[in-house]
Amino acid sequence: MYVIKKYNINIEKEMKNIKILFLLLAVCVIVYFIIHAPILFMSEKKFGVNQDEIDLIKIKRDSIQTELQKTEDGIWLADGKSTNKLIVDNLIYALSNQYADFPVSVNITKQVIEKINKQGFHIKVFSGNSKKLDFKISSFDTLCVGLVTGKKQPYVLSIPGYDDNIIDYLSTNASFYFNNNIFKYLPSEIETVTVENIENPSESFIIFQNARNQLMLFDSENQFFITSFNEQKIRNYLSYFNGVEYTKMLDISKREKNNIIKRKPSYRLIVKTNKNKISLTVKNIVLNKPTEIYGQLQMIDTNNFYLIMGDNQDIAIAKWIDFDILLKNLSDFVDK
Repeated sequence: MYVIKKYNINIEKEMKNIKILFLLLAVCVIVYFIIHAPILFMSEKKFGVNQDEIDLIKIKRDSIQTELQKTEDGIWLADGKSTNKLIVDNLIYALSNQYADFPVSVNITKQVIEKINKQGFHIKVFSGNSKKLDFKISSFDTLCVGLVTGKKQPYVLSIPGYDDNIIDYLSTNASFYFNNNIFKYLPSEIETVTVENIENPSESFIIFQNARNQLMLFDSENQFFITSFNEQKIRNYLSYFNGVEYTKMLDISKREKNNIIKRKPSYRLIVKTNKNKISLTVKNIVLNKPTEIYGQLQMIDTNNFYLIMGDNQDIAIAKWIDFDILLKNLSDFVDK
């Protein structure tokens, strides 16, 4: 009788343990569905969301990720630093208005998905703790193609009324979203300005300004100080280093970046202040095919150029019209 009773007690314990195990399993399944429900039940055409709901955007490609976070004051930060409002506004507009235009053909779906997974941006958009969007996106010639995470049908995406697509506003480089200001100095803050004219070395120079705002002009090619120069022209020149901006930061592959960096520069510009030093390299943009500019066929973009910045060698697009006033010649400061 004792053996039977003990046997029954063991059975009850095992049944109780099994019930606990099933209960824990059920809890795990519920938690899994709660966490993954936005993905599991997200429409395969879900590429847009109300802009008022967006307060966190995560952008990832390869192993690099950057985050755009909206503060309580409505200010957007990229990895904790202030951003260029126009660039972020364009991205949010794209996320709010893009839609699935038409599905990718079955014949090329496999290749398209492979490219998206290998080269595309992975975008996650949140409203508080709620995930609103989760998709990958990549460009195919002039088309932009997206694939919702967990789905098997990619779609060609578009923004009604716009030729641009969201790819133009994406980068895993946080500096892409920063304010575009390069120089914002008062003349009195500048200690030296070095302009190296690669194509015409005789026009290269260095301007020195000491603590008493006294100026000196140095001929870089001939290695001597010029004793007679137009001081007012130099002071006007130093006033130009306040509010100079580039157009946009580029987010390109390592191979494309290296190809640009290897090209011969046109100018090097170094500005040293009492607080820091900024080094810039100017390189021409070579067009893919001859383009008519001012009635002549040109292979060089006469409106824009590559601007390579600092030790990180971030590459931006800048306009000649904005930088011409900084890329002066030595002869500009010497009266004829």
